[in-house]
Amino acid sequence: MDQQKLDRAIGRRLKTLRTQAGMTLNELAGRSGVSRAMIGRVERAQSSATAALLNKLCAALDVTLSDVVALAEKPPERLVRLADQPHWRDPDSGYRRRHASPPDAASGIEIIVVDLPAGARVSYSPWGRNAFTQQILMLEGIIAVHIDAKAVRLREGDCLDFDVMRAVMFENETKQDARYVIITRRGASYGKM
Repeated sequence: MDQQKLDRAIGRRLKTLRTQAGMTLNELAGRSGVSRAMIGRVERAQSSATAALLNKLCAALDVTLSDVVALAEKPPERLVRLADQPHWRDPDSGYRRRHASPPDAASGIEIIVVDLPAGARVSYSPWGRNAFTQQILMLEGIIAVHIDAKAVRLREGDCLDFDVMRAVMFENETKQDARYVIITRRGASYGKM
């Protein structure tokens, strides 16, 4: 899917989720900390949303980024072929994300494959409600995961369990791209790292 089509699909999905939640643009702006004008531009596909902006909107809407980027509007399926897995690229950092698991998988597990370019960083605000836990499994390269003031460096094969109740930043301080898998179980409770 080209970037314009993806921007339109993301905008439609955000608007649908906002209206299903019974929120006006003003209410979503107040809840997310994103301006009403910016939300409107994203919903109309006049602006490509960044990972940080989408994170704020998703937290305010009580949905995951996968709910928006995967655009899961089809019935649940058990198999999703590589060619059919939705891809998304953050226009700010170059961070690339592939939603590998079937949309709305019966297991409740989401598997996201991420490519984080050399020198890139992606920050996420803490979730205020309906937080969840994640695990990250490093496939290639080295990254630092900053959770509040604590930094953990991960290398190939390392696995970290963490929650999204605190600010999280993924940083590739090296000169080589990094690849990792994020695994999330919907409805899982959170704990301390």
